[in-house]
Amino acid sequence: MELNTLKDTFVQANEMEAKDIFDELIRKSVRLGLLNALEHEVNSLCGKKHYPDQDSPYYRAGSEKGTLYANGKKEEVIRPRVRSKDGGEVSLAVYEEASKQSNLFNEVVTSLAEGMSSRGVTRATHHAVSKSAASRMWVEQSREQLESLRRRDISKLDLIGLQIDGVFVGKEICIIIALGIDLKGNKHVLDFEQGTSESATCVGSLIQRLHKRGITEPENRRLLVQRDGSAAIAKAVRQYYPNAVQQECVVHLHRQVKDKLRRKAASDLDSHFKRFREAQGAIAGEEAWDELYSYVNDHNAVAAKAMKERKESLLAFHRLDVPSTLNTTFLSTNIIENAIRNWRSHTGNVKLWKEKEDMVSRWTASGLQWVENTFKKVRYAEDLPHLAEALSFCVQATVAAAPCAFTPKDKETLESKND
Repeated sequence: MELNTLKDTFVQANEMEAKDIFDELIRKSVRLGLLNALEHEVNSLCGKKHYPDQDSPYYRAGSEKGTLYANGKKEEVIRPRVRSKDGGEVSLAVYEEASKQSNLFNEVVTSLAEGMSSRGVTRATHHAVSKSAASRMWVEQSREQLESLRRRDISKLDLIGLQIDGVFVGKEICIIIALGIDLKGNKHVLDFEQGTSESATCVGSLIQRLHKRGITEPENRRLLVQRDGSAAIAKAVRQYYPNAVQQECVVHLHRQVKDKLRRKAASDLDSHFKRFREAQGAIAGEEAWDELYSYVNDHNAVAAKAMKERKESLLAFHRLDVPSTLNTTFLSTNIIENAIRNWRSHTGNVKLWKEKEDMVSRWTASGLQWVENTFKKVRYAEDLPHLAEALSFCVQATVAAAPCAFTPKDKETLESKND
């Protein structure tokens, strides 16, 4: 196709037609390049066509049908043959490499990672790769991703925040995920643990492994841990991070309270929660909390009682007296929940999780690394030094200044350490 004709074709074609034309040109270019490489190899062995090298131990032996795997597809070609003068068939290195199904490895793995089923991959490659071959390629790649996630060095991360949450992928398959936020506002997938429920044992195993990998409480600074209302997570965090400030997700509380109030009260409830989420510092936070609690108590005493029991962990971040620009990030677990939501889209085609194998771990590691590539910095990351300063007070002074961050048991532990 001449250059001017090609240009006119692209101009006149719509977006999809132009893409098909471009793909076809790439396919033909790859095919031509492989055939030229084959011819060059044959020439080096036997001499040029019609001018054979009389001293060579090889000679041309005609041609036959062959198969190449390139550009995501299977290509039928007529390939040259070479034989030795003692009668043996000579293997051509270029053809050996080009005819390997593994040449489609990256295309197959990428398609599966984007959510395409193995049957879909078979159709997309025009049956160049079978369903079982696509599955084998995926197992190999996802196993490498699992090892990569567990082996990478996370000990040097200067974390200021830690989010922990669980997701069920089956009736008795629960995955606990840990995500970290560093002082520059970058998000990091740290690790995960598979269990049957969001239990203290399962969460403890995850945090214990994080400890071994270097995620410990920074010197002279507490760690801010965000979680939902799970008592199991709270217990495990107290065991391994006794100095941590535990902030419970306000968004979860909003949903739970809203479910217990009449519909006509929903609008005013939303306004009270909005004021609470936007309040800056301990004084404004306490005032917004009192108004919210009073409103809920007037409409549902049971919901108000549950709120009162969780007050300390729901006001923990406000009592740090940091800019309200950070409230959106640290008053909820939206960051890790969004990551889980995106991870679910990555694993949406999985219908049966095989627990006897490493399938759950492989898919989880692959999905989390895929999600991590989409992460952006937290909003208002430039205000994080204020949070670091608020968390850097000495333990004894902090207990007095921000008691909401600690339970009575925590205070006793910390006071004994100070003594």
